[in-house]
Amino acid sequence: MSPHPGHMLQYGSLAGWPHLVARGLRAAGYNSLNVVAETGDVEDLDRRLPYDRALNLQGHSKVRKFLTRSTFGLNTARSASLVHYHGAVIQRGQWHHMLEGRLFSECGIPMVMSFGGGDARIVSQARALNPYFYRQADEARDNLTRAYLRSISRYIGHVATDYEMIGYVSDYFEHCHVFRQPVDLDRIPFNKPKLDREPVVLHVPTEPWVKGTETITAVVDALRREGHRFEFRLKRQMTQSELFREIADCDIYVDELRCGAHGVTAVETMAAGKPTITYIRPDLVDRYPSDMPLVNANPDTFYEQLRALLIDGDLRAQISYQSRAYAEKYHDLHIVVQDLLKIYRSAGWRDSEQIIGAES
Repeated sequence: MSPHPGHMLQYGSLAGWPHLVARGLRAAGYNSLNVVAETGDVEDLDRRLPYDRALNLQGHSKVRKFLTRSTFGLNTARSASLVHYHGAVIQRGQWHHMLEGRLFSECGIPMVMSFGGGDARIVSQARALNPYFYRQADEARDNLTRAYLRSISRYIGHVATDYEMIGYVSDYFEHCHVFRQPVDLDRIPFNKPKLDREPVVLHVPTEPWVKGTETITAVVDALRREGHRFEFRLKRQMTQSELFREIADCDIYVDELRCGAHGVTAVETMAAGKPTITYIRPDLVDRYPSDMPLVNANPDTFYEQLRALLIDGDLRAQISYQSRAYAEKYHDLHIVVQDLLKIYRSAGWRDSEQIIGAES
């Protein structure tokens, strides 16, 4: 059966990028909708990430959530021309090959999967490649992750994800495409470097133990004791709009020191023209574009890297302009959408069966 005309479903809430993708597709003339499983956020956060529709309230019962998701899955089989999962499937992952995966496949609906990190990362593999990784070895967790990957790869043949995730999932999926996190450059304008004031250093961890916040604050204290003058802002409880305002007002952004690959926030800070410190694993560095301006630091090298940025305003300015140019070249929403359309076509989606000119 060939897919019928309908919307491209962007399912999930990963850092708000599924909604951004749906909005970018609509702006390009394609009917796309972002649906999340439920309201709420990760951990204790309330970032108020945007979405088009939530299936459940966070406080709904497990039975109600299951029934709502089941009904939504059946409706999707009748109304979607493609399903792009972002870090989550509609029902339990280990059931995907028995439920929605089989259903969507029988309906001829192409499926694409994107990962966010912990949803597909094999801990034993991560620790072998990264001595700074934040989790201890956990074979039980790894076995659950492998079972999840085996289930979803039964009917999903195409993955769109970053360089790190490809290393964990390439044995399971037939086609692995590079996906670069999108950024709305209209919403995040470039801020020229402010060299006439003491530098403002910003760190906004979603999960402090994952990001290496303890090391970051210890280094900040050491640099202050040595007489370096700067302001350090450590914040967590902010909406997305508040985060963008904080980014606009900082001079250096410290992303994370332990994961080994950058995420969405690093893209947003580069777009704003902020020198951004994060950790990229040595084996992954050459896979990124050669002009990537991120300042690569791990817990052992963070002191030197932050100190160099604090004392050298010209270096901060140089990285600032390079960062905006990099975001424009590789992460602009319009570029990412065109790249995704190519991936969708390779997965079996066809333009002729897509409703054009949907409401933006």
